[in-house]
Amino acid sequence: MTNQSRAIGLLLPSREALLWGDSDLTLIVEAARRAEQAGYDSVWAGDSLLARPRAEPLSLLSAVAGATTRVSLGTAVLLPLLRHPVSLAHALSTLDRLSRGRVIVGIGPGAELPGTHAELAAIGVPSDRRISAMLETIGRCRRLWLGEEGMDLEPKPSHAGGPPIWLAGNGPRMLRETGTNFDGWLPFSPTPGEYATGLGAVQEAAERAGRDPDSIATGVYLTVAIADGASEAASELDVYMRAYYGVPAEVMARA
Repeated sequence: MTNQSRAIGLLLPSREALLWGDSDLTLIVEAARRAEQAGYDSVWAGDSLLARPRAEPLSLLSAVAGATTRVSLGTAVLLPLLRHPVSLAHALSTLDRLSRGRVIVGIGPGAELPGTHAELAAIGVPSDRRISAMLETIGRCRRLWLGEEGMDLEPKPSHAGGPPIWLAGNGPRMLRETGTNFDGWLPFSPTPGEYATGLGAVQEAAERAGRDPDSIATGVYLTVAIADGASEAASELDVYMRAYYGVPAEVMARA
């Protein structure tokens, strides 16, 4: 069992600002500032180019870095495939320096949804290679931060080797990769049983790789509806999921 202290983060409304707001992105930065004042431990930004349009997360978090001093700044989750590895490594190291080392890079290959496949096709990435390509991209970022690619990328991140990288996903391959190669695990809306099983798989993979399982941070991405009753909450959550992801809540539970 890990010995982490409990921390609570807030996903910034970068998509909601376009769905239901007036597209004033400065309101998202203000939301981050207020979250810090309210005692949240971290703020997070999602990523999508075409499938679920929103503000570009690394640009947004750069603005948030200047408006906050304490909260961690995370991506939940960043899609590395949407960027060239050298540009991605440069942007992340710049953000890490601007925030004085507060960055957490949550990454994933994208949810198993039609919009994800269309988004990847638009940039020329085959969907059936998206996990391998994601791992290759982030591996190259790490090598660039360590100066192992034969080029001098500046600025360097705040910490040698780059900011911590958390992997999203519940599948066997993603769980093995998390335990073997990553700094944290960030699954999307698992049940308690699924979470326990997944965490066990991550820790087993860590032990096989000679790592301390307790060194791997554990988080969870949850979408919460607050209502007077369970039925009302489920209905509100379904309406939200259909608007945000374009599919019912029951489909997202399996994505």
